[in-house]
Amino acid sequence: MKGFLITGTDTDVGKTWFMLRLAELLKEHKFKFHFLKPVESGCEEPNNDIIPKDATKFSKLEGTSLTSICKFMFKAYASPPRAAKLENKNIELNEILDFINEKKIEDNNCFNLIEGCGGFFSPIANNKLTSDMAIKLNLPVILVVNNTLGCINHTLLTIKAIENLSLSIKFIILNDLSKNIPLDNFNELSEFTSIPIFRLRYNGKADSNIIGYLT
Repeated sequence: MKGFLITGTDTDVGKTWFMLRLAELLKEHKFKFHFLKPVESGCEEPNNDIIPKDATKFSKLEGTSLTSICKFMFKAYASPPRAAKLENKNIELNEILDFINEKKIEDNNCFNLIEGCGGFFSPIANNKLTSDMAIKLNLPVILVVNNTLGCINHTLLTIKAIENLSLSIKFIILNDLSKNIPLDNFNELSEFTSIPIFRLRYNGKADSNIIGYLT
């Protein structure tokens, strides 16, 4: 399978936002892509409907069915195993991997963009972390970082964790989640790693130079 695992240094660092911007860039350059977000929590709407908001955005941009992108949808805004328990359900890593293998696109011209849950060491299934899924997939990793105070520590720890599992990091996305960044970390973070870093400005587009790092 050709593609990437997109993970973060923490929850709510903007993985989904980046993936949408990356897909727009791929579309602009005539590349094929397929989103895979097998698990999504926090899906309950005020009217009690269960809607995976992130996966729905992926479905609309890709122009494909929601069922080919996401399978496990939970109400609570919590880790998938905790959210599943609140609904008297269970979620196993093998079920997630089976879904990915079933729905992935086996085409060397297509990038499968797989989103993990939360940070690299966040729970994704019963007694399993996103890192466990990463080992099984053995895909290059794209690491998304919230450009805020403390992110250098979080980023360097996550890099070490990923590399200790013999996985490769394709590049880092330093994501501006706010319009005003009081303390930009790009230059200082660049001093501590040789991994390419790309800025994603607030409400901005993905850097076109990313294209050169995808192959």
